[in-house]
Amino acid sequence: MSLVVDALIHFCNVSTIGLCGFMKVPQINAIIKAKSVKGLSLASLILELTSYVITLSYNVYAGYALITYFEYPLMVTQDIVMLAIFLSLTGRLSPLVILPAAAGAYFSYSIATGLLSEAFITTLVGLCTPISASSKVVALLAIISSKNSETVSVSAWSISAYTCLTRIFTIYVESADPVLLLNFITSLVLNLLIITAAIYYKPRAKKD
Repeated sequence: MSLVVDALIHFCNVSTIGLCGFMKVPQINAIIKAKSVKGLSLASLILELTSYVITLSYNVYAGYALITYFEYPLMVTQDIVMLAIFLSLTGRLSPLVILPAAAGAYFSYSIATGLLSEAFITTLVGLCTPISASSKVVALLAIISSKNSETVSVSAWSISAYTCLTRIFTIYVESADPVLLLNFITSLVLNLLIITAAIYYKPRAKKD
């Protein structure tokens, strides 16, 4: 590859990881500030976390360079924090959540280490696109149905859209993995729709 392409890949990798390190922070702050999860969806959050975990585990299993997917452990961690806050604010946080958490951790380990069959892992990765898309569709519908995006962070979704763009470029150049490319292209389109809906339904300040 040329020096220009190498430099672009390096910039995309570094900027993606850097932004993803605090991608969910604006969303978490918005929830804490409002002390509400109005306009948000628990199903969307769980589906998104599932997609992130599978994609992270697959990248480890496939042996891709860490810098090409290091944002995933960062996003998984932030999603777990968001999930805990969501459950706490809705009165559903209890010690029993450790059971599905442990099951999810073992599931991720089984993919990453190849304990599951290659065919099954490939199928799971193929399902990441509909799972990720479903999470964003549910998030979009939650905004539209409530007609209120007070706790929806536009900056967080904008960062997500940007990282989709960078990953489309780096994956196309380095591996051209069709499954990952489809996943990121679909996510980019849905991210843009969510940003549009969030801006449209953002509560306007009342004039005196």
